[in-house]
Amino acid sequence: MSTSRRPVAVGLATAVLCVSLGCQCGWLIPWPPSDPLCAEAPYSPPPSDFGEANLVGTWEARYGRSVDSLTIMADGTFKQRYEDRYDSSYVYETSWNSWWLERFSDGRIRVHLEGARYYIRGIGVAELDGGTLDSADPDADSTPEPGVLPHWFYDPFGRESLHMLGQLILTVRVDSQGELLLHHMTYSSQEGFGLTGCERKHFRRIPEP
Repeated sequence: MSTSRRPVAVGLATAVLCVSLGCQCGWLIPWPPSDPLCAEAPYSPPPSDFGEANLVGTWEARYGRSVDSLTIMADGTFKQRYEDRYDSSYVYETSWNSWWLERFSDGRIRVHLEGARYYIRGIGVAELDGGTLDSADPDADSTPEPGVLPHWFYDPFGRESLHMLGQLILTVRVDSQGELLLHHMTYSSQEGFGLTGCERKHFRRIPEP
């Protein structure tokens, strides 16, 4: 390799490494990120007059070709439907279950969806219904029944871990354009905010036909 090309190659290799590790390498990657979907960050709490009526409608998230949708009703019920486009035989749909809001003094709002599943990490994780097959107890059964041990998810906005056993909890946020979105918890506290693929991490309202 010639001397003139070596700095360029090293710089590119370092940039790729930074992105793969989720680093905030501001000296290598300009902000806002080049991915237009990620330019919608940072996200803010909803306005002070936000209420249950603001969530009524159909919301959708896409994980690659797979579609995760929520139909939220004014009567306090909702339905989740997940279609795995990689496996056309897999479709999951809840009945009409209950949903409710959790409010915090700092303006944060979470929506609790009883019986909904966390499909962003795939079918295997979703079907555990907020549980885990891991155990910190060496005396425990090495293969417990799914859902018996709750998994610790992480709220990147509240910076705290929480359980979602038998439910899906989403954080209500507003993007830089003033649009509402329902943001997923991360699977662990180590995930943080990536510089790419932001859109898959939340639901957006589908315009009425």
